[in-house]
Amino acid sequence: MKALNIAVKELYVAVKSKRFAVLLGVYVLLLLLLSYSLRDELSELTSPSVDNLSLNLFGASGDVFVTPLSTMLTLNFTFFTVIGAILGASLGADAINKEIESGTIKTLLGHPVYRDEVINGKFIGNALVLLITVLAGYVFAIAFLLINGTPLDGDSIARGFLAFLLSLLYSLTFLSISLLFSTFFKKPETSMLVSIGLAVFLTMVYGALVSLIARHIAGEIPPYGTPAFELWEENFKLWEQRLHSINPAHHYAALVVAVFAGDRIANYYAPLGDSLILMLDNLSMLLTFLLFPFALAYARFMTSDLR
Repeated sequence: MKALNIAVKELYVAVKSKRFAVLLGVYVLLLLLLSYSLRDELSELTSPSVDNLSLNLFGASGDVFVTPLSTMLTLNFTFFTVIGAILGASLGADAINKEIESGTIKTLLGHPVYRDEVINGKFIGNALVLLITVLAGYVFAIAFLLINGTPLDGDSIARGFLAFLLSLLYSLTFLSISLLFSTFFKKPETSMLVSIGLAVFLTMVYGALVSLIARHIAGEIPPYGTPAFELWEENFKLWEQRLHSINPAHHYAALVVAVFAGDRIANYYAPLGDSLILMLDNLSMLLTFLLFPFALAYARFMTSDLR
């Protein structure tokens, strides 16, 4: 209950902050622009079909079943790859060190509250902020289509809700990473700069560098069409895959594609059970990116000198 009380306080403070208002406003504005630009295209989408979706910046691609709602949600969650990472990073970056710098951590721990309840409450409170943000985007997409008179199908709504849960998990990974930085850096400004900088780099810059790095590692390109070129190309793609695998954004993008995966033969969604099997590796990696930094932050906070 003490951790929950801290979480409620953290939620209240975060929602009132200008930082949250600005990020949420940018997210809503992007959704409005997206909805307006797709209005005519969605109204003309009377015959859903399977099409290829390529998210090259994140190294993810696949066939998806294109319906009005799945189109809105996949583009929505693509925007969220950047917005969710920055929001998660900004929420946790000063969660601990700001309390230490201002001295309020001593007052807080002066009450019958344990350190683990403090860090757990901080994480839960900011997680609730992220939950509200992701849910707002999901509800907005459905509400826009209903207002526009676009018919919705139950499978797209269900798969969209699953993608909503994955989006929450993804944003929590950056919350966890930034919380770790908040325990390592004494100055909130430093941890904020590093956290947001890392989020921007992984979601907007890193993907563009992967091919260049993989090409450098693979070595000089042999003559095209020779057996040596085929080996080089295979090695190049392997290194691309390895480099993308250390980026949470890659696994999130792959999960979104898998949720809306389509079957070209049936011209419908691929069975969700098959998609879940394909998602296991990406899901396990995303959970690792969430749990490992939080475990380090937990250990660091429990043993650190808070003076």
